[in-house]
Parts: sequence; structure tokens; C-alpha cells
Amino acid sequence: MENVNHDSKIDVRIIVGGLDIAQLVSKAVNNIQLENDYNIIVSSIIPTVELNIVKKVASGADILLIGGYGHDETFNILFNELKTDFNHIGLFDYNNIIIEDESIDFKLAEKEILNSIIKSTLSYSLNLINIHTLENKLMKVTHNYNSLLDDYNQLIKEQDVLTQENKELREDIDAIRSDFSAFKLRYEDIYSRDILETFNLNDLWQEIFHQDLSDEERIVIATNKFRPDNIIVGQGYIAAESRQKAIEWLNIVRTALIFVDENASELAKELSDDEEAKPPEVIDDYEIPNTFENFWD
Repeated sequence: MENVNHDSKIDVRIIVGGLDIAQLVSKAVNNIQLENDYNIIVSSIIPTVELNIVKKVASGADILLIGGYGHDETFNILFNELKTDFNHIGLFDYNNIIIEDESIDFKLAEKEILNSIIKSTLSYSLNLINIHTLENKLMKVTHNYNSLLDDYNQLIKEQDVLTQENKELREDIDAIRSDFSAFKLRYEDIYSRDILETFNLNDLWQEIFHQDLSDEERIVIATNKFRPDNIIVGQGYIAAESRQKAIEWLNIVRTALIFVDENASELAKELSDDEEAKPPEVIDDYEIPNTFENFWD
């Protein structure tokens, strides 16, 4: 079969809302012989208004006809998404093919398709004229571009001079950076000092463990006892190098307190057993104090 060349023909694609109307349009297109009489081909009849599908199938068409009841919302959405400088979008109006009993008249459908395509073809031809106008403007822009290119080459020469000056400035900047590094090294101890952040102890405890802090004093005692680096607790606050450090310490303290509370009786028993098993210490030359007060001295 001989290959048909469509390059010189106007490519029309029709978008409709479903398969039923697509079948009607296909039959009407075959009846009106567009290719033979008008050098127009209907290359696709798209039976959906799903935007992603329509975009793929409609890409590259000269003319797009969108089926709908006038310029409704669907038409406007598809128009805005599909319109380019190189195509024309027309309306295939369902209102013109429906008769009084709300059925579709096939002859009216043929007429509406033909009229829609002819109107769109005329508009597309005018669009081509606009494209030729744009081509003339492009030629002028190209001429201006060449003129600007000459100016650019001149600027390149001037840039070489500026590059040399920039190199000298960079050398000055390197010297300044070197002086700054020496200055920073000299005074870096200013920035190395530990600075503690302060947090409300009860608020932080509530946030971490979802319970009120019932015994602040024991946390203060534990902190003072173990003296962790850069951790201070007291007067309802905890000070630490960071919020995370404060949280880590509170987790440690809470774990220790839970262990002590849960094993208090066993610990007391062990301490009692140790005291009973330990023989009394004999102290030579023990002097009995003369008074009750002297016993605590």
C-alpha cells in the first residue's frame, strides 16, 4: 500500500465526552469526506476529557475541537491546558445537534462537525499569518543579536583587563584572610568557653516523662552528689550545655531513682545484714566522755 503523506494536510483531533458520542462523530466524519474535499484529516477522536490522556493524544495537532454544551467549564479547562501558539482550538457544540425530543440528529451532527472544522481552519490560517509575522520579527531579533554579539566580543576584551585587576584584588583578599585567621586564632578562646542554657525543671520533666515532678529535692541531691560536667540543678531550673544534655541527665537520674525506690527494702535489708555481720571495732584506750555534749565533739 502506498504511504499517505499528511505533511501538507491540516491535522484535526476531536475531543468528546464518551464512546457513544465518539462513535457518532466518527461516522459523521467518514460521511463528509474532509480529506478529499478540504485537505483535512481527522487523525484522532478522543473519547475522554481526562486531562492527562487528552494532553498525550492531542499533542501536535493543528486544530483541536472540544465537544461540549457551549463554552462550559470543561471547555475552558481544556482550552487553557491545550492552547499553544501553533494550534487552534474550536468548539463542537452539542447544543446544535440535539432536537426537540433531546435525541441527537445525525445530519445535524455532520453539519456541526463540518462547520466547526471550517471555522477552526480559517482561524488556524489566520494563526499561520501571525506566525509568519513572528518569523519576520525573529529575523529582526537575529540581526540585533548579531550586533549585540559584536558588543559582547568587545566586552570580552575589557573583561581580560578586569580579570587581571580581579587577580590583584584576590591577592589582597588572601592577605586579609591570613590576617583574620591569625586574629581569630589569637582570640579563639573567647568562643570556646562553656555557656550553659537554662530550662524550667518541672516543664522539661513533664515534657519528657508526661508526669509532674513530685520530688525536686532528690534530683538536686543526686546532681550535687555525682557532679556531672556542665550540669547544674536548683531553684526549679536545670542548666546544661544544651537541651539534649539536660534531657539525658534527667533520664539518668530518673532511672536511678526508680531503681532505688523499687529496691529500697532489699537495699535496707542488705545494709542491715552487713551491719550485723560486721564485728564490733575495738578501740584501745577509749575515753568515755565526761558529758553528753562532749560525745558529739
